[in-house]
Amino acid sequence: MNTIQCRALFCLQSLVSLLDVEHLGGAAALQTLAQHLSQLLFSQPDFAKHADFLEAISSALRALLQTMASKNISQCMTPDQLMTLCKAGIHSSNVGVRVNVVSILGITGSVLAKEDGTLETLKNIGCFLLEVTTKDPSLVVAGEALDALFDVFADGKEAERASIQIKLLSALKEFQPVFKMKIRKEGRGNYSTDQLCVLDNVKMNLRRFIAYQETVEKRLTS
Repeated sequence: MNTIQCRALFCLQSLVSLLDVEHLGGAAALQTLAQHLSQLLFSQPDFAKHADFLEAISSALRALLQTMASKNISQCMTPDQLMTLCKAGIHSSNVGVRVNVVSILGITGSVLAKEDGTLETLKNIGCFLLEVTTKDPSLVVAGEALDALFDVFADGKEAERASIQIKLLSALKEFQPVFKMKIRKEGRGNYSTDQLCVLDNVKMNLRRFIAYQETVEKRLTS
């Protein structure tokens, strides 16, 4: 039954990623689906121990939240629920799970950055993603966490205030040479050509994002 459930969740991920919202039943159907997935997840208090289930449900949630965000459909999972999932998932030995939870936070954070009264949540998300960026042993996960940071703090007044308060700029400036060195030392032999291509792109975007954050900090602190 567990195997069938996991396969169904991976099928759901593919459907949500490929089909139009109308073919999926519209916005209301996606919100109902998000509620169902969160109930399925949190009805199992020890969900973090089941690696296959965690990978399948985090993959489905990632695809669903991405589709909802792209169509401006309000999300039904609370930031607290998402943080619970992410804190459990980030300790998984499965790289796919860690990539998924980091991506989920990036999607949610980029939506919250455009809303009022989200400062504290954005600070929590930023601190979590920074910790993953600097401490995860996998460059793929670190790269995904950086991408998520770029998405969350790319725009919005609350995001700008949060970035100053968590000292995002100084943390990224300190990490930039470490990231470059890790790609150079660990890249070849450990990662595929496609993964190295993505990491090179993240490295370039990090440079641009630091320049953007410098203008934000100058504007808000001068």
